[in-house]
Amino acid sequence: MFLISFIVALLCLICSICININWIYDISCYLGYFLAIYLVTFIAIIPGFNYVFIFMSLLLHKKDKKSHNKKEEDVTILIPVYNAKKSIEETLDSIKKQKYCGKIYVKIIDDGSTDETLELLKSINLDSNMTLIETKHNGKAVALNKGLETVCTDYTITIDSDTVLHPLAIRNIMNKLTNSDKKIVATAGCLFVKNAKKKLITKIQEWDYTLGIFGVKLLQGNYNSTLVAQGAFSAYKTKILKEIGGWQNCVGEDIVLTWQLLGNGYETNFAKNAIAYTEVPEKYKKLGNQRKRWARGMIEAFKKNKIFTSKKMSLKSKFLISLNIFFPFIDLALLIFVPLSLIFLAFGNPLLLGWISLLVIPFGLLLCLLIEIKRKNMLKEIDYKLERRSILAFIAYILVYAFILAPYCLIGYISELVNLKKKW
Repeated sequence: MFLISFIVALLCLICSICININWIYDISCYLGYFLAIYLVTFIAIIPGFNYVFIFMSLLLHKKDKKSHNKKEEDVTILIPVYNAKKSIEETLDSIKKQKYCGKIYVKIIDDGSTDETLELLKSINLDSNMTLIETKHNGKAVALNKGLETVCTDYTITIDSDTVLHPLAIRNIMNKLTNSDKKIVATAGCLFVKNAKKKLITKIQEWDYTLGIFGVKLLQGNYNSTLVAQGAFSAYKTKILKEIGGWQNCVGEDIVLTWQLLGNGYETNFAKNAIAYTEVPEKYKKLGNQRKRWARGMIEAFKKNKIFTSKKMSLKSKFLISLNIFFPFIDLALLIFVPLSLIFLAFGNPLLLGWISLLVIPFGLLLCLLIEIKRKNMLKEIDYKLERRSILAFIAYILVYAFILAPYCLIGYISELVNLKKKW
């Protein structure tokens, strides 16, 4: 499946280069050869390769075999908490509603909250299986490691203090992890948006989580190379977490940890039916800051892990990680391409925003359709009620979402490259 998808994508890449040679020449008459080649490469050719590879990988993937349910193992949930008085009670309540036969232990690590979070946690009646741990404010990774020290179960789950779990979330993520190959040591859960209906910006993010993030994780999970076992909801084998020393104290502690696991020869997968809901930013600036952290975390992962010299990491994982190298170049190309296209168009010249560049959109829509079909089929299996999503938000997601986030991502990449001060 991997080889076929790669060959088809490579053939499409070669065809794309041949088709775009004349377009590059036309653009070079106005902007010069270097900029013409750069823009066409990272606006059309590379994204086209990615779309085809993802599409073929998802299209050729066979339906997962129903796994034999083993005994439901005991598990410990770590919840790092910082100023979460508005959300933590709902998070804890969702844990109490889990349909899971194994014992669930909960470690709530307060990371030096400065609001009334700690007082709230002390005032509510925590179940006997829930333990409150107090620490000074040293960041999420330190809080997680503090909780990890107290874990006695073979499996550990992390969730954020604003994560709300679907009643079957723990059962499905643990079923995926415990019934997988022994080399699988981490399983990422499936995140949906909890506050999707609040504003247009959250409705757009709903499409991002249900198409973009879901589709990418579905692809990576098919190759046992999920690149981010996100802190908001993921399950791990405790022994391996302790073996590698837990989470490193950095902005992208979850992606750094995941790449470290892959670099040590382990594998990771994705439980598409283990659903949790997370709060997304309701303001554009906060969304930009979030993506700035994510971008910085990716650069951290490259810096802290010897990806391409690792002899233990699988070739599939190396290939999927290598695709991340193009992200900064694509973001920069977007920031140059879109304004220039509009300027040319304003003067009646469709040179940039012509039919060749717009070919990427149909490919993207076709991929979105395939991902949506797979998502709906999965939701039917767990009797999940489908909700309507905004068409206007979908159009914005397809046409402008990547462009409006590109400057923040670039700031994140550069901030880590020049080692600016980090915040959690």
